[in-house]
Amino acid sequence: MTDVSAFGQTFDLDSTGRDFLWNDSIWRLKNIYEPTLATQTLAETGVALDIGAGFGAFAVPFAATFPGWKIYCFEPDPGSFAALCQNIQKHGLTNATALPFAIGSAARDLGQDEPAILGAMINLRHADAAGIDALRGLLPRRDFSRHRIHAGYMHRGATPADNFEVVSHPTLAARYLEALSPRLLKIVAPQAEAEILSDMKPFELDHILGESWGHVPAHLVYEACAGLRQTELPLVGPPLVNLRRSQDLAGRVPRLDVVVAMYNSRKFILECVAGILNGAGSEVHVIVVDDGSTDDAKDLVEATYGHDPRVKVLRKPNGGCASARNYGRMHSKATHIAFVDADDIPGRDLYSGLLDLARHTGAEMVQGGFETVFDEGEDGLRVQPSYESGDEMVLNANRHHFGSRTCHLLPSEFLMQGQPTIWRRVYRRDFLENRKIWFPEHIRAFDDQIFQILTLQAVHNVPVLDGVYYGYRQHAAQDIRQGDERNFYSLEMYRLVIKRGIAEGWGRFDIILSSYINTINWISAKLRPDLYAPFVKGAAELWVYARKGLEADVFKNLSVDLFHPAEFAGHVSAFEEKLKRFPNSYAWAYLDSFEMQVPLMKSLRSEA
Repeated sequence: MTDVSAFGQTFDLDSTGRDFLWNDSIWRLKNIYEPTLATQTLAETGVALDIGAGFGAFAVPFAATFPGWKIYCFEPDPGSFAALCQNIQKHGLTNATALPFAIGSAARDLGQDEPAILGAMINLRHADAAGIDALRGLLPRRDFSRHRIHAGYMHRGATPADNFEVVSHPTLAARYLEALSPRLLKIVAPQAEAEILSDMKPFELDHILGESWGHVPAHLVYEACAGLRQTELPLVGPPLVNLRRSQDLAGRVPRLDVVVAMYNSRKFILECVAGILNGAGSEVHVIVVDDGSTDDAKDLVEATYGHDPRVKVLRKPNGGCASARNYGRMHSKATHIAFVDADDIPGRDLYSGLLDLARHTGAEMVQGGFETVFDEGEDGLRVQPSYESGDEMVLNANRHHFGSRTCHLLPSEFLMQGQPTIWRRVYRRDFLENRKIWFPEHIRAFDDQIFQILTLQAVHNVPVLDGVYYGYRQHAAQDIRQGDERNFYSLEMYRLVIKRGIAEGWGRFDIILSSYINTINWISAKLRPDLYAPFVKGAAELWVYARKGLEADVFKNLSVDLFHPAEFAGHVSAFEEKLKRFPNSYAWAYLDSFEMQVPLMKSLRSEA
C-alpha cells in the first residue's frame, strides 16, 4: 500500500507486489495521464475506457476526480485485476467497473456470438458479477505473451522467447466497446494499439491517452474520425516519437496540401502529380497553381484529375514561382503544407510518410531524402543519389524505428549550408505564419533558398524519414542551367537574409555566410562569360557590406580565400579601401548596388 498524489488528491493504492508494474504505472500517471488531462477540458459527464488498467493507477484517481464520468477498466491479468477491484472498493467508487477481459481486434475475433455479445455489452452498464461471468462465457480466449520477470508486461500474440511465456485470456473485440458510448480512451495494450484504434475509428472519442509499443499511424486519430480526438500517445523509448493531436481552434483542416507551381510544364506535370499521390491517402491533397502558362498544362491536369477531390487547379497571371507558391498557400486550409516544382518526380509514400512523421514529432518541419534524376532523352531517366547519402553526419545519425522505416535528426546548420531542398519538406502552417515566412515575390529565382534559410535558422534539428525520396529532375530547360541574369537574384536574396537577421537578432551569421560562399562559388562556375565579371564584383560588394554590418567574430573562420573566383579578393580590397573612412554599422546591410537588382542589370545589359 502506497500513497499516490494525482489530480490534486492523494490515494492509497494496493499493487500486486510487483515493483516493475508499480513503477511503470506511476511513471505514466505522472508523466502522461496527469499532464495531458491538465491541458484538456473534460465535459461534466461521460464514459471512459481504461484498457490495460493494471491495479488502477489511472482509473482510481480519474474516477475520484471526475465523479460525473463512468469508467470501465479492462485488466485480464488475475493478480492485477484483484488489486484493481480492491482499490475501487477501498475508495468507494461507484462510477468505476472492473472487467477481467483483454481487448483485441475484430479481425482476430471472427465467429463470436455477435448478437449475444452486443446484448451483454448494452446491459454491461448495470451488470453484476453474474452478468460479467456471462459475458466472459461468450468471449474467445486469445494468446498473449507475458514477461517472466516483469510480469506486468504483456503483449499481443504468442512470442517464442526465453523471457516470455504464453498466457490466454478472454478477449473482447474493440468494436463492441462502441455500445458503451465512450468519449475518453486510456490505452496500454503493447503492440495492439494500432489494431484497437482501427476498430475504434468510428467512435466519437474526444480524448486518447496512453503509451504505445508499436507504430500507430496518425490517420487513426486524424482521418475522418469522430470526436475531437485530442491525443497524447508517446512511443516507448525514443522521446522523438509521440502521436499527438489537440483541438484546432484555427479552423484548419487536418491534412497536407502540396502546392505545385506550374508554368508551361505540360511535359512533366502529370508525372509530378502522380508522384505526389502515389501511396498517399485522402489526407494528402494537391494544389496545382498555373502561373499564366501559355501551353495547355492546366487543361491536361483537369482532364486527368478532374474526378479526384484531392486535386485542385488554380490559375493566375504570371508572377513567378514565388508568387505561385504564395497563391497556392493562401488558397489552402490545411494544417501542413509543402511546395513542389512541376518538373520534379516525388517518390512513393513521400508525403504520406512525412505527414505521419510531422504528426508524431510535432516538428516545425520534417523531410525525406532526395535523388537527382537526369533526363537523358530517348535513354530515359538516370537516378543518382544525393550528396547527402554519403555524408558521415547522415550515415552516423542515431536512428529510431518509425513503422516499417526509421527516422533520425539532422542539425539545421548542416542543412542550411547545403543545396536548397525545400520541396522534400513538409511544414507546419502555424510555424510559417507565426514566423511570417513567405516567398519574396520580387525575386524570380533563388526564392527557394531564402525560404530554406528563414525556416532552418528558426529550428535546431529536423526530423528525417528514411527510405522515402524526392526526385529532383535535371533537364536543359531548367532556370538554374541558363546562366543568365537571374543568378543575380542570389545577391539580393542574401542581402534580405542579412537584413532580417539583424532585425530579428539571429545568433549564427557564420552559417548564413558559409551558405553564401557555397552559392557564389556554384554560380560563378556556371554563369555566362559576359555576366561573370559584374557578378563577382557585386558578390564582393555585398561581402564587404556584411563585414561592415556584422560583428567581427562572425568572420573569424571565414576568409576571402574560400571564394573560388580569383578576382574576388581584389574587389573586396578595393571596396574596403573605398569605405574605410566610414564606421561599421548595421545600416550597411540596407545598402545595395546595380548588381543586386536584376531588373537594373537587365536594363544595363540591353543598353550595352
